[in-house]
This record gives sequence, structure tokens and C-alpha cells, in this order.
Amino acid sequence: MTENGVSRRRIIQIGGGLVVVSGVGSTTAASSDHETNDQPTDTNFQTRVAHLSPDAPNIDIYVDGERVREGIPYGTVTDYRDLPPGTYTVQVVPAGEDPAEAVLEETVEAGDVDSTLDGLLAVIGEVAAENQPLEALFLDDDNSPVGPGTARVRVLHASPDAPAVDVVAGETGDALFENVAFGESGYTEVPEGEYTLVIYPAGDRETSVFEIDVSLTGGTVYSAFAIGYLEPENAPADEPFEILLTEDAHPDEKGVEPDEEKPEEDEPEKEPEKEPKEDEPEKDEKDYEKEDKDK
Repeated sequence: MTENGVSRRRIIQIGGGLVVVSGVGSTTAASSDHETNDQPTDTNFQTRVAHLSPDAPNIDIYVDGERVREGIPYGTVTDYRDLPPGTYTVQVVPAGEDPAEAVLEETVEAGDVDSTLDGLLAVIGEVAAENQPLEALFLDDDNSPVGPGTARVRVLHASPDAPAVDVVAGETGDALFENVAFGESGYTEVPEGEYTLVIYPAGDRETSVFEIDVSLTGGTVYSAFAIGYLEPENAPADEPFEILLTEDAHPDEKGVEPDEEKPEEDEPEKEPEKEPKEDEPEKDEKDYEKEDKDK
């Protein structure tokens, strides 16, 4: 612990893809194999997977008996992929194992009611179940358009040994999220800009457990996943507390048309040149002189 009670702090600038804010080491980007936000341009229902179980091995995802994701490591949020609306059996299987060895099996509904909602399958908890049992959450990703001066932020508590938390804007002391327990999530919208986010145990404003500085861009949707252990030395896996931040949607992914090109200032628009009619010879100076005499 530092003197001010903040044990871990990293400063981040959110650009593209996935950023890891960790209590140890440096800030790193996710591997290109599992980058986020590679969203297709159509309007089909989209789904992605988040492997947030700190003591679980790499996983494969099966949908109705077919492997659709392979070898997803802990701490990864995958890209979006199409999934037609319907009811599916989803299995979480240790990488390379037969589906019969699934550690989780869930029946999920892929909705077709609201085209602005995408789907997130989040694997949370622990294989060892020392703090929290292993489970799969199927959550709605609200990637609907957001105003150009506003950012939408979702938080998901997936740290097995962390208590319920409050997330507070350090500049004002305003609570953005309150009493978020393990497995719970929620959205809020804030003006774009620079923020210091301070994470406290719920109801406690004396000792924070994590603090980060973020820059939020207007028109963008973000997710913040709290994962890992506050006390990794006493946990089933040596995975320290981290915040995974993803940019889920950008203004140019919501069908925003680019502004029409306008002529530069002080540059008059050009009249289109008239072409001679078909079979009509171009006139020379003598033809024009003759026309003037006939008038």
C-alpha cells in the first residue's frame, strides 16, 4: 500500500483495441489474434467472448456442438462475430479437449428485438472455486449510438476475491457505479474528457483498491472488466488485479456518413462544360459572326 491507500495505479490513454492496466509490469496491448472491435459492417446480431477466469486454462467455445472459438487465453476479449438470432447451447471447453469435457454448458438466447444490442459471453469465477464458482454470463452489449460529446462506459466486476465496489470520479467525488458485486455489471454515460477513476470497497471512501486515469472520447462505447486477484499470493493463480478496457463501438461503426465534400472557401464552383450535341459540328468564329449578321 502507498501512503494514500492506493496500492496500484497506471495512467492510460484509450486508443484502439484492448488495453491492460495492471498492478505489475507495464501497460500492454492485446495480441492481434484476439483484438476487439473488428466489427463487420452489417446489422446482424454480434457476439464476443471474454475469458476472465484467472485460474482457468485456455478455452475453446462450442455452439450447438460446433467449435467457433479456439484457444482463448485468460485476459482476452475477442472480436465480434455474427450469430443469427435464436436459442443455442454454448459449451466452454479446455483448449483442445472434447466437448464432452466441457467445464460449463449454458443455453443462451441471441435476441432479435433490438438491433443496437450485441452479445457478450463472459467466463468468470474460478475452476478451484475458492472464492467464486466458475460460471458463464451472457450479457447485452449496448452499442447503440451515443452523442458526440458523450462516452458510454460499462463496468463488469469479475475479480473473484474483491468485495463489492464503488467506482468514483476522483475529480468530483461523484459515484459512477455503486455497490457492484462480483458478476454484476452496468452502464453509465459521462461527458467526454479526462477522468481519474478510483475504485473503493462499497461504502468506503477511506482506502481505495485501484486508481486509474482515463481519457474518454465522445461518441464511443467502452467496457471496463475488473479481473484478477487483490491478493494473488493467497489465490489459486498468480494473476494480480487488472482492468481490461475495450472500445466496443466508435462513431464510424454506427453508420455515421462522412460529411459531403464542400468546395474550399473562396473557390467558386465550376460550371460544367457543355458538350456539342451529337452530329452537331463545333462552331468556329465565322459561324458566330454569321449568326450575328442574321439577327
